[in-house]
Amino acid sequence: MKKIHKFLILGLSAVFIAISCTDNFDEINTNPNQPDRLSDPSLLLPEIIWGIANRNWDNSFDRGSIVADQVSNLFVGSFNDWTRSDANRFGWVYYDKLKDIDFMIQIAEEQGLDNYKGIGLVLRAFIFQTITDNFGPAPYSEAGNAKEDVNFPKYDSQEAIYTGILEELAMANGLLGGTTEAVVGDILYDGDVQNWRKFANGLRLRILLRQSDRKDPSAAMQAIVGNPTANPLFTSYADQAALEYLNETSNAHPAYTGNVSDWSSSSSTRLSYNMEVILKSMNDPRISAFALPTSATANTGFPEYFGVPNGLLDVGSWNGGVINQSLIGLLWAPRQYDESLVTPNAPQSVFMPYSEVQFILAEAREKGFISVGNAGTYYLNGIKDQFDYYASRVPDHWTLPTAAQLVPDPSYYVQETVTYTGTQVEKLNKIYTQKWLSLFMVGFEAWSEWRRVGVPEIVAGEATSGFIPVRYIYPADEVRLNVDSYSEAVNMLGGSGDEITTRVWWDVADN
Repeated sequence: MKKIHKFLILGLSAVFIAISCTDNFDEINTNPNQPDRLSDPSLLLPEIIWGIANRNWDNSFDRGSIVADQVSNLFVGSFNDWTRSDANRFGWVYYDKLKDIDFMIQIAEEQGLDNYKGIGLVLRAFIFQTITDNFGPAPYSEAGNAKEDVNFPKYDSQEAIYTGILEELAMANGLLGGTTEAVVGDILYDGDVQNWRKFANGLRLRILLRQSDRKDPSAAMQAIVGNPTANPLFTSYADQAALEYLNETSNAHPAYTGNVSDWSSSSSTRLSYNMEVILKSMNDPRISAFALPTSATANTGFPEYFGVPNGLLDVGSWNGGVINQSLIGLLWAPRQYDESLVTPNAPQSVFMPYSEVQFILAEAREKGFISVGNAGTYYLNGIKDQFDYYASRVPDHWTLPTAAQLVPDPSYYVQETVTYTGTQVEKLNKIYTQKWLSLFMVGFEAWSEWRRVGVPEIVAGEATSGFIPVRYIYPADEVRLNVDSYSEAVNMLGGSGDEITTRVWWDVADN
């Protein structure tokens, strides 16, 4: 991740000079800058990245981090209001970016621009991984083919989608850096194709581990980590896949200008009770980054943090009322909290953190999937980088938290709940817990990891139907218009069919 000092967000329309001659009426009245007529992929790339990043954040805040029980919200935490009309909040909306990505790849292929093609493949894979993890079978091989008269694309199985995107990511890793063209319009990495390769290989490891209860990932994972020159990986939070916003309102983080209810409202997003308990059990200073002090203690000099369980019937009375409940932290807070404190560029939209890759490697080494490195070292790398990352995001003028307050005392690492000791099950559970924490506000990844491993424990609240959802249902238009393909998808799901209780292919955990 590099700081981008100027976004290259270009409009895709042009103002035409009036032409009196109408002999070439069709040509004159055709916009050469509409997406399917562009010949320069740099005009497409910034808007693609910007759109995906903003949705990654929005969907995480609105849904992903709530169903993962990291934050609490009255209207989502009951899980009884999950309807087909909300499918876009679970990633289905990404399909509208697919056309631009595929067209960018097409242009790149025609012009021999391998770097742009590689970037397009990475973004395609990211989109499809999100969609299939949340829904299961989904349009993949025929998706985005409306120009070829495929208006009702077939659904591919999740296994087939995973196979396809792993191939695309391996191709991207091989293409990136293979040509010398400069990449313009790259607001994620400022044209650094080596970092795009790291992102591609991190996603490969994420997918391989996620399907490891269905397919042995050993050979593929070992091939990646055994040859770091051919398969580079993130080295710290400095090169992780995270969009750096600008310190200006027009290019700020989406939450900066968002709306938020005041302290007295029980509908505001709060720290979850589960997150509170886990952080406090480890004396973890990230609690002051993830949440605000309660309004009852904010100005006392002795700040306290208290979360709220999801699925409560009466949020307003929990723990003595809303004055004793912690809202979401300043790093993700709209400026309505306190415009003098919140800055437009403090938070990022994180696609994949360095720490996640380290926890993937720790688990893979502990389970024997790879023979490179030490599981305990990977584990500690992931934890330490988390603290460094959050400290780096805190502006100098903040007093709570400060950067120094987010770096733990050395005693943190020797606690029984943190130190890498115990049985293999105990070690793995420590990896899973720290990984869940590291995925705070990272799309739907914390929810996906909980579905895969069942850690931490998440308890369904009193206002729920007694369970935590393990997938999302298909949108209404698919049920109504793409009938045959939808029916085939339901058959592929098996079990109870298109329900929020039906597990996706890789999810075999007994949560």
